Amino acid sequence: MSFFPLRRLRRNWMTIAICLVGVTVLAGFIFLWIGSSRFIIPKRRPLEDRHHQLLAAPAEFGMELEPFAVKLPDGVVLQTIVATRADPMGLAGTTRHMEARLVEAGIIPPSRGRGTIVLLHGRGGLKENMLSVAQRLVAADFRCLVYDARAHGQSEGTFCTFGKRETKDLSFLLSHFESLLSARGESAGPFGVFGNSLGAAVILQALSTNPKIEAAVTVAPFAELPEIVIRSSHRTIHPSLPEFLIRGSMKLGGWRAGFNPSSIVPSDGLADVEVPIYLMHGMKDEVIPPSHSLRILDSIGSTEKVWREIPDGYHSNVLAKGGDDHYQEMIEFFIRHLEPAAGSPAGNSLTAGDSQ
Repeated sequence: MSFFPLRRLRRNWMTIAICLVGVTVLAGFIFLWIGSSRFIIPKRRPLEDRHHQLLAAPAEFGMELEPFAVKLPDGVVLQTIVATRADPMGLAGTTRHMEARLVEAGIIPPSRGRGTIVLLHGRGGLKENMLSVAQRLVAADFRCLVYDARAHGQSEGTFCTFGKRETKDLSFLLSHFESLLSARGESAGPFGVFGNSLGAAVILQALSTNPKIEAAVTVAPFAELPEIVIRSSHRTIHPSLPEFLIRGSMKLGGWRAGFNPSSIVPSDGLADVEVPIYLMHGMKDEVIPPSHSLRILDSIGSTEKVWREIPDGYHSNVLAKGGDDHYQEMIEFFIRHLEPAAGSPAGNSLTAGDSQ
C-alpha cells in the first residue's frame, strides 16, 4: 500500500518534467521565431513632415522629381524616384550653397547630364531619406535615382536578405533605367552608386558582378553580417544573451527568407575589384564599428580608394557631422571617375589612397 503514493508522486514529477521541457521548447521556438522575424522583416517607417514638404514642392529644394515603379523578375515592385536639377529652382538653400562651393572651387558650371548616381538607404530606411543627399549631387548636375529596397518603404517584398537578392535588384534596376531613358532618346550616362549602412554593404557585394558601376561611395558599411547581428542583439536586448540563440534566430530567418546569413560578407570578393571606392565612417559608430570599414579598405584591390574617418560621427549622423566639406569631396570623387575629361582642378582632385 505504501508504494502507490510513491508511484503516483513519480508519475506527477515525470508529468511536470515533461511539461517543463515542453514549455521550454515552445518558449525557445517562440524566441527564435520572433528573433528571426526582427532579423529579416524591417520595420516600415512612415514619411516624416520633412519628406512631405520636399515632395510637395521639390523645386524649393533644388530638384525635379519623377516617380516610377520597377517590377523585378520575381514580381516584386520597387518604388523609385528620379531626381534632377530643378530649372528654375526655388529657395533651394542646400543645393544653391553646394553649387556656390563648386563654382568657387572651379568644378562647375557643368555640362548637362554628367551621369547617374543611384542612392541606397540603410536597413529600415526609405528612399526619401536619400533625397537630402541628392540635393547636393544635383548641384553638380548629376541625375539621382533613389528607391525603396524590397521590404522597405513603399516597395513590395516581405523579407530583407542583406544583399542576396538586393544586389540582383540593383543590377536589374540599372538595366531597366538605361532602357527607359533610351526609349526617350536620352542616356543615363555612367553610373555611380552611393549607399549608407546596409545600402553600402549591398553596393560592396554588387561591385564584383556589376560592370555598370564605375564609382562607389560607401558610408558605414559592415564587413560581415553575423558579427553585426550578434553585436546588435547584445546592445538592444541584453549583453548576456546567449550567442547560440542569436545564431539560431539568424539561421531560422535565413531559412524563411531563402538565404544563408553567414554568406553575407561584403569584405569578401573585393581583391579583384577595380572600381574606385570612397569609404566614410564615424569613429564613434556603436552600431557598426569603424573597424569594419577598415577591414573592407584592406580587402579592396583597387588602387583608387579613399578613406575618410569622421572623428565625432555616430552611425545615424555621420553625413551631418562630415558636413559639406565631405559632400563636396564626394562630388569631386564622382566627377573625377564618372567624367574624367571634365575632372576637377589639380588642386582639388583626390589621389589614390588619400586619407586624413
